Amino acid sequence: MEKNTKKYFDLAVDMLGHWLTPSRAELEARYALFPEECTLEEINGLHYLLFCYPLVTTQNIELLEQGILLVYENDTVVADLAFMHGSTNAIMKSQDVYDEITTDSDWSFLQYYTLCNMMFPEAPYPYYQNNTNDDFPGETCFFTNAYVTKTYRKQGIFTNMLQITKEQVLRNETGLTTYYSVFSLDPDVACYGPDTQKEPYIYSMKDEADRMRNKHILEQFGYVAVKLEETNPKEDDDGTKLWFAVCKETENIIETQPM
Repeated sequence: MEKNTKKYFDLAVDMLGHWLTPSRAELEARYALFPEECTLEEINGLHYLLFCYPLVTTQNIELLEQGILLVYENDTVVADLAFMHGSTNAIMKSQDVYDEITTDSDWSFLQYYTLCNMMFPEAPYPYYQNNTNDDFPGETCFFTNAYVTKTYRKQGIFTNMLQITKEQVLRNETGLTTYYSVFSLDPDVACYGPDTQKEPYIYSMKDEADRMRNKHILEQFGYVAVKLEETNPKEDDDGTKLWFAVCKETENIIETQPM
């Protein structure tokens, strides 16, 4: 692992160690074999560290991975993003992948539903219970968190995070490929960095303006907003888990030889 990459990787593991499934030693051994799974980019003085590791493996085939992207100014995290990624075939056909995604949180369960309902409306749901063997080409990414510190917004950091993630998700693809991605529009909460709050965050209908702001932002990137159900707000409604955004992109990836 290159020296600067190792520096920021160590900072990330020190911060996330209690949350990460693999140990530091397991991750370091993996990245010695697969250095493309732990990358560092410097953009406008900020360091973007992305690393990923398997979440679901069946018969020695990795079907679903966890990805984490942290943006550092010096030693401080100023933005973060997390995602789950797999081939669309694995997402649709594997019960193990379905179980991992849909039990991670209510949000990821509904992200999975949104993907299937919007992108594959003719397919049975959930597809893995079906006996047919349709092909679902491409790669799929479920974004489970994305946050940029307020004083660092409008500097292109979110755009950079989306692009770096897409490049990672499509790293093994060549030629024409399809990239699906899904967000929840509920506001994300700062877990690290200057905006972190000591008190737990409580979602509510008062966040609707933030949901609409997130909707507008993602629409600029080609996402389509989806409201899963229409409700008449009641006093005890918290307003969460209704708004999502989904995107389908076609990419033409050309292999280049290193200079």
